[in-house]
Amino acid sequence: MANSTIHFQASLFPHYTDFLAHVTGQIRDSQCNLFLVYKGIQNTWIQDAWDYIEDSHEGRAVRKSYNTVTGDFSLKIMPTWVHNCIQPWQMECSSAWRENGLITPEDFRELHTYAGTTLDFDQGPYRGSKKDPDLFTLPTTCLFPCLAMESGWSEDLTEMENDVDMLLVGGNGAIKTVFIIEWRKHSDNYHVSGVVKVYKLDENGMPVHEGPDQVIFPKPADSQNQVIGVARGDIVGRTRFQDRNPFDTLEYPLDILREIATIALDRMGLVPA
Repeated sequence: MANSTIHFQASLFPHYTDFLAHVTGQIRDSQCNLFLVYKGIQNTWIQDAWDYIEDSHEGRAVRKSYNTVTGDFSLKIMPTWVHNCIQPWQMECSSAWRENGLITPEDFRELHTYAGTTLDFDQGPYRGSKKDPDLFTLPTTCLFPCLAMESGWSEDLTEMENDVDMLLVGGNGAIKTVFIIEWRKHSDNYHVSGVVKVYKLDENGMPVHEGPDQVIFPKPADSQNQVIGVARGDIVGRTRFQDRNPFDTLEYPLDILREIATIALDRMGLVPA
């Protein structure tokens, strides 16, 4: 179960048809998770290829990203069980907030979660960029997500961090928080470690890494107290509140993610470090 990150330069593709044939061939022939990064490709080629992929490869799990600042067009092909464990984690956390009275039943119903759905960025330096985040939460009262998550292998970290900047800055401040869940496969190709990195905008509107990283695996000794706190208004939006403080904290317990990830790794023939 090898994971692969492969970079391709624009010089490999003299014509659009060469580029499109390469992209579609990689998608068609892939038998396992791949992360492909095409660098320096013409904007019009990427836009046309994006539409072609959506029309012609609807049955394949492909998450796309085009970052106009870095010039990278990336494809996450066949995301794995462990990539996708953030989806049940979000649902478990949202359900706990409702059950504990931290959000109202109406908030819960109107807090929608999406995976692999395209966001278009039309302002600022990231104008023309687009991305299929691994997960984002979108209250029905908002036009753009409040929180997003990216999940990938450690080899993909640079591209994920570039896309964090795109999400936070390109979203013009609408996206308040981004989690990167970074998985690292050990040299025995059997044990997997993982951390959650949290990113937000500072007072100057610049993305910052809000440390320290939260370790998933190996399981820390004090794991029962391990949570990531996010302001309620940064998850369900700031327009709905009457008698509730938007700065109250909603928690993402790491033990829940750890339990889900352990099951996901077992499905892949892997174990936690």
